[in-house]
Parts: sequence; structure tokens; C-alpha cells
Amino acid sequence: MKRQSLPQSLRSVLIAAAAIATSGSTIAGANPVAGQFVNDPRGDAIADLMLNREIGDSTLFPIGDAIVYHDHRAIAPVGVADDGIANDWLVHIHNVSGLAFRDLFFVADAGATIGNADGSIEDTIGAPGARNDAFRIDSFGVNQNLMTESIAADGIFQPGEEWEFTVTNFGTGSNSFPPALISPGVFSGSSPMQTFGGTNSSILGITVPEPSTLSIFALMALASLRRRRTAKKDS
Repeated sequence: MKRQSLPQSLRSVLIAAAAIATSGSTIAGANPVAGQFVNDPRGDAIADLMLNREIGDSTLFPIGDAIVYHDHRAIAPVGVADDGIANDWLVHIHNVSGLAFRDLFFVADAGATIGNADGSIEDTIGAPGARNDAFRIDSFGVNQNLMTESIAADGIFQPGEEWEFTVTNFGTGSNSFPPALISPGVFSGSSPMQTFGGTNSSILGITVPEPSTLSIFALMALASLRRRRTAKKDS
């Protein structure tokens, strides 16, 4: 059987990568979202930005958005004073998606509240105009909620990495429930809070690199291969 040359094989891979990146297709079985974060006077000053991915429970979310997580009681509040209720939580997340994410935000479902919020997030597709409390998961400013990063302290949630962050004064009604990240594709206003084991929160973020960056790299590589082949023909 005739073997392909390395440049031909590489060219085939790059063509496929460019097609995926430029077509806006989902990556690794993941579903894109459109979550608009808007800053307000609470917490830290963070630039408004659009978040394109939701990550959550690996038994419910597509593999490209999958995490394994658990929560337990937090000892001390972060970012704001304790409200005196047993509603402070440490959330441990483990990235099993195979992808990296940046600018991760914890967002409350409709009906839930977050004491250490930096602002609010809107599901611009599923519930336009409805905003709910959210904070960026980071270790900067007043709201230093990110306790640990297992690989590098760079704010990038890398494949295989584990983070632990604090949610303070997490209001879930008359009963205190831990964060439950079990509602793929819906969040904030499009995801009404449920009690007794139901959904009450989400984590949104941005993929690294973003699809637009992937397409640029792929197209640049293709252009380089074409130039190389042209040079060989001319020689």
C-alpha cells in the first residue's frame, strides 16, 4: 500500500481542522452557549464579556464540557461578610473534558442568589433580559474565591486540572443546598432553581484557544504548505 508523505497527511489534518474551526461546529461533542456577563458595583471590577461554554457534571454534559465535581462546607466567607447561615460552600472541580477554559464564572439559577457576586449573567438566547448573580472564579481583588489550582496558577482550567473555589452566602431558599451543576444548555434565567437535589447553578467560560484562533492557525499552516509545494515545483 502506498504511504502518504508527511506533508500530505498533515495537509489533510489541517484542512479538517480549518473546516471545523471556520464553520462554527461544536468541538469535541460540546454545546456552545451565549452568556453575557455584566459587571456591577459588587465584588471586583471585571470587564463585561460573552461566555461561550457551559461545563458541568460528566454524567449529564457532553464530553467536551465535562467535569467531575463535589462540594463541602466552607469554613470562612470570601469577598463579603458571612450572613450567619450555613450556606458557604467549597466547590472542587476536575476537568475531564480534554479542553482548556479561561474566564470561568459561577452563575446562580433563576431564584438563587450569590453573596460574593461580581455582577450578573444573562442567557441571551434562552432568557434574554433575565440576569442572575455571578462571579468570576479567580484569585484576584477583593473576591479571591479561587483557593487552589493543581497545575499552574494562571487562571486557565487545563485538561486534567483540579480547582477549588468558594461560594459565599449561596441563597437557595428556606433550605441550604450545595451548588448543583446538572443543567446542560440552560443557565441563569433559562434555568429555574430546583430544590432537594435539583439544579441551582452553572459554570460558564471560554475555550482556549477560541475557535477563531484555531481557524487562523490552521489557515496559516495551510498557506505555508502551499508555499512549500510551489517552491518545490519551481525548483
